[in-house]
Amino acid sequence: MSVATGRAGNVYVADTFNDTIRKITPAGVVTTLAGTAVRPGQHRRDRCAGRAFNFPQGVATDSAGNVYVADTTTSPYA
Repeated sequence: MSVATGRAGNVYVADTFNDTIRKITPAGVVTTLAGTAVRPGQHRRDRCAGRAFNFPQGVATDSAGNVYVADTTTSPYA
């Protein structure tokens, strides 16, 4: 898991084991910024390639407000 803060005060979390990037606002509202969580009992290969993360490990932001993700094992067949 990795955490970064943005210029607007948002916190971004690489939610590694749920294959998502979470955004937490200064008010405490949590949303999924990117990715699709795996449901219990669902295998990672059940998802469409190209639309999901596979163990995102890092997240960072820049001064323009962009969010960058380091995704460990995504491949066309993840």
